[in-house]
Amino acid sequence: MPSAQKNLQRATELAFDALAHQTDEQFRWLGADRAADFWRLPVLNDVFQIDTRRRRVFSSAGSEVGPAWRILALHYLAVRGRPEQRPPEVTFADIPTARSYAEVYRRRTTLRLCAGVGRSLAELQAGAAALGARAAVGGDAAFDFLVFPRLSLRLIWHVPAEEFPPLATLLVPANIEAFFCAEDIVVVSESLVSRLCGRPF
Repeated sequence: MPSAQKNLQRATELAFDALAHQTDEQFRWLGADRAADFWRLPVLNDVFQIDTRRRRVFSSAGSEVGPAWRILALHYLAVRGRPEQRPPEVTFADIPTARSYAEVYRRRTTLRLCAGVGRSLAELQAGAAALGARAAVGGDAAFDFLVFPRLSLRLIWHVPAEEFPPLATLLVPANIEAFFCAEDIVVVSESLVSRLCGRPF
């Protein structure tokens, strides 16, 4: 088994272990609800089904969710405190503990977006609408994505100029580290871009 796959499997196991100590009240505060033997958690335009007994995460269509979204959902549900729900208003580079990842973040998120679905406004609008985004203020177009019930990201997009490609910026809440560590912030932003580009959970 490749090392990367082992790491993802181990990360999943640890994330499920963390949920063993979470209260039902906290699950509900985070926006999940109980249905039979699993928890239901809204994620963008879908509702994940988290089976804590069998340690599996499924989409509403019944397909198993990929490792990135699976681990993100589990980490979100493992949040202990009750951080304030704040609007997306800072960039990744504004987060002190994340600054060293800023260039990696840009390559994995906004540069990739602008090379794909973000090449044209029409494509971007269609992708955003498919994910249930709401119009926001900023740039030539802006969208708010409710990624998890208490966590939104904002995409601000600028049309390409004659000699320049389109530009995009992702904004996150100033207190996002109350939900995710720096690496998870990279992954949730990258995963949002993947969904905008039409890739499955």
